[in-house]
Amino acid sequence: MLALILCLLVSYMLYLNRDTKVHRVIDGDTFITNKGDIIRMIGIDAPELLTLEGIESKMYLYNLIKGKTIILEKDNYSRNKDKYGRLLRYVYLDGEDINLLMLKKGYASHYKYFYFNKFKQYNNYE
Repeated sequence: MLALILCLLVSYMLYLNRDTKVHRVIDGDTFITNKGDIIRMIGIDAPELLTLEGIESKMYLYNLIKGKTIILEKDNYSRNKDKYGRLLRYVYLDGEDINLLMLKKGYASHYKYFYFNKFKQYNNYE
């Protein structure tokens, strides 16, 4: 019985994420979904848009995820939302951790002001 409940729960969660597409990229660590959710990518900090690095970061993320179906994952250690009401999420595209990719490619830095599940992993790419 427990296995059936877990299977139904996982299926429901996949169903909720199935149609999540990126509608608008705001900057290198924030975007809006087709459902109207404002997503702040957890664990990373992109440069401000007033800089060349900020524009490059935004354009990289834009080219990577705009219009594509993504999976959003909540961190079970940190808060659900930031102080601005944005959802804090890990972002996956075709099974790849996009937050980590932004770090690896140098378009974002590790956000060290609060702890989250992948803190140590992300810190290795600083």
